[in-house]
Amino acid sequence: MKSLVISLPQSVEQSETISLKYRLKMFFRQYGLVIFFLVLIISGMILGTINTVSSAPEKLNNTDKLFLSVPISFVKKTPFSVFADSFSASFVCVAALCFFSLSPAGIPAIPVLVFFKGYEYGVFAGYLCISQGFSGLAYFLSTAFAGIFLSSLAIIYFAQYCIGFSFSILLAVIGGDSAVPLKKKLVQLFLNGAYSLIIIVFSSLTDTLLYFIIGKLFP
Repeated sequence: MKSLVISLPQSVEQSETISLKYRLKMFFRQYGLVIFFLVLIISGMILGTINTVSSAPEKLNNTDKLFLSVPISFVKKTPFSVFADSFSASFVCVAALCFFSLSPAGIPAIPVLVFFKGYEYGVFAGYLCISQGFSGLAYFLSTAFAGIFLSSLAIIYFAQYCIGFSFSILLAVIGGDSAVPLKKKLVQLFLNGAYSLIIIVFSSLTDTLLYFIIGKLFP
């Protein structure tokens, strides 16, 4: 005898709750790493700004050579030097991300590197505010922030693929199965690295244009 199956209809509230949970689950599955690295870089910026603002004046005298990778109008530079300074700072970070992704050590190292990059931006913003006051803050928002925003997008975009590849190498080392061959993932990693460098080029061009269009308005 066939069994009789009785299904009770779900209420509208229950179905909406299930649908919301499913959509949140899919959202974090797709964008969880992006959100994670975004929180890291923003946290680094906030901490770097706070630490710089609260630092002693004598400590700030050494930060210009360490952290001022984004050009400021208070120093005379050529367009090439402005572009080179901006591009090299972000390129070094992308190269380091790629290097760490080639081993399981990238799993803890990549988040630290992204956080430190945000910290560097925060130190830069804090240094401008301390050394130049309101003019420094206005310069950061009008001239430097756009380039920092674009370069941060490039770093976050590439970092998610780097940590994913690093995790794939860890699975290969411990003998875990992977749906995508490691060689194909390596090609995807380099391809996304090239996309990140394209964004960094636009970021550096933005820094250069704003430096000579707006930055020169500041003393």
